[in-house]
Amino acid sequence: MRASPPFLTAVLLALFALVAASACGGEPAAAADPLLHREAGYVGSAACRACHQDQHASWAATHHSTMTQRPSSATVLGHFDGAVVAQGKDSARPFRDGERFLMELQVGGVARTAEVELLVGSRRYQQYFERRTLRDGASFFRLPILWHVELQRWLPVDSVFLGPDADGLGGHAAEWNTNCILCHNTGPRPGLLGADEPARLQEGNRFDSHVAELGIACESCHGPGERHVATARSVAKGEAHAVVHPDELDKERAVAVCGQCHGARLPEPPRRAREWFTTGPTFRPGEKLVDHVKPIERGTPVRGGGDPEAFALRFWGDGTPRLTAYEYQGVVASQCYTKGELTCTSCHAMHDGDPKGQLRPDLVGNQLCTQCHEDIGKDVAAHTRHAVDGAGSSCLACHMPKVVFGVADIHRSHRIDNPDPARDGEAGRPHACTLCHVDKSLPWAADAMRRWWGERYRAPQQRFDGAPLDLADAAANLFAGDAAARAVAAVALGEPTATFAPDHAVAVRAWLAVTMGDGWPSVRLLARRSLLAVEQRVGALGVGARAQAVDHLAGVEQRGKDVFGLLDAIAAAARDRSAPAPASIALLGRDYRVDLARVVKLTDLQGRNLIAIGE
Repeated sequence: MRASPPFLTAVLLALFALVAASACGGEPAAAADPLLHREAGYVGSAACRACHQDQHASWAATHHSTMTQRPSSATVLGHFDGAVVAQGKDSARPFRDGERFLMELQVGGVARTAEVELLVGSRRYQQYFERRTLRDGASFFRLPILWHVELQRWLPVDSVFLGPDADGLGGHAAEWNTNCILCHNTGPRPGLLGADEPARLQEGNRFDSHVAELGIACESCHGPGERHVATARSVAKGEAHAVVHPDELDKERAVAVCGQCHGARLPEPPRRAREWFTTGPTFRPGEKLVDHVKPIERGTPVRGGGDPEAFALRFWGDGTPRLTAYEYQGVVASQCYTKGELTCTSCHAMHDGDPKGQLRPDLVGNQLCTQCHEDIGKDVAAHTRHAVDGAGSSCLACHMPKVVFGVADIHRSHRIDNPDPARDGEAGRPHACTLCHVDKSLPWAADAMRRWWGERYRAPQQRFDGAPLDLADAAANLFAGDAAARAVAAVALGEPTATFAPDHAVAVRAWLAVTMGDGWPSVRLLARRSLLAVEQRVGALGVGARAQAVDHLAGVEQRGKDVFGLLDAIAAAARDRSAPAPASIALLGRDYRVDLARVVKLTDLQGRNLIAIGE
């Protein structure tokens, strides 16, 4: 292949950095959908179903299978009922015309109607894409609102990322052909047209994109199946050409199967970017991922003139990933992998278990870890110094804490390591112990760990965010941390595992109420959810209805009224119920009102950097 001109390589890398049916015996032709191809040995999952019915059915029950779909009454989750969704001066009105799903848009002063052609997502939220043509090519572009499944409401797309409120609905535009196609489909071929044409830089990209299958299907994990299907028709049972089985691979190749998508990466060498955007990624299951890509790390340089901190901000200060789609980086940095034989299927089952998480059903709770750490499993309490049946004895809570942001929620880290209060505090990373003990400080955690496990656990000399060391770690992260730290703390306070002393019961609610006025809508959303959870789980103060009425997308003035009203209600309810007096470090006065001067002083420490998620 002719080498790309330097300017083209730079353009392609910049673009990449920003986004960082037949049966055995049947006719192996692509279905009628014009997006589908049958090149490079791909045959589609229908070719697998005739012989592997159970595996096909278990895959079809997963969210992998519905990651990308065409719109229909069966697949569209959003309510296209004609209700208007507004932000600033912009608006979107989703509606139906028979079996067509459309959005009437008023964005940036331009009115138009867009038709939904593709759906991405089916579990936490669903995004909608329209098709636009340009000469002999076409691209799919994300529409500006999405459907949040849990909330059962429309949200502006930019409100679910780690950024401040937008003035309208034009933010976080995404082109499916350069971004979503690569991981949310099987056998992607972006089909970039006219890569060498100077007009492309002015007109925009033109694509003739195809995929072997919409969504993440059999051949994403087992490799192209053409030879397997062909030989299965002509040879005795058990003698067909083998497909790749991840469980039969060595650990490096096994984790690569998932890492091709669950590990944000760049083409390696860089000139391979042209190939990615024409015929698609070159990795195939069974190969080494690092022979094809360079996984993004905290120190990966940003090429093409982008924000030089864009990649670094996707990790905590110690290099631990803090965004989803970096699970591969977490796994390969874990001693369970580097010194053991950990692979993704050590814990996950692709054809079994609950589709939410796809954890192995044969290994419940700590058994996921004690399958290898047998000695610890014999006496868990001796290892944890916590009750064996409590959250403090959960291997995952301590060694894979929830410190990762993605799809408008917080998830477990896939870097398996030990809690370390000094490391975590100095790197700005939320600490596992204080994600449960939400009223405790990092020095408190260090003292406890030294008593139980030795002198190597010291208190941090100072916090990464500059907040006082004696402040509860959760409160410090919630008010002084950057957006990712605030989101993690907001979720931790509402978790069923969160524990706090009676003298913090009012404070925890007040902290969350203050955070419902945060400048980042995704943080406000999580704080609201947690306050409602605390009201349900811990003796209610009777402010649940008031919190429920606060809309995290309301304008600044309305939000201010709602939040101050909620804080007044919390203080009044605490006085009426003679709640325990707040602790001196709880950021509350004796009248249960928030010490706003101290809170504002903490918020002045917040990191202002935008964390570019790359979706």
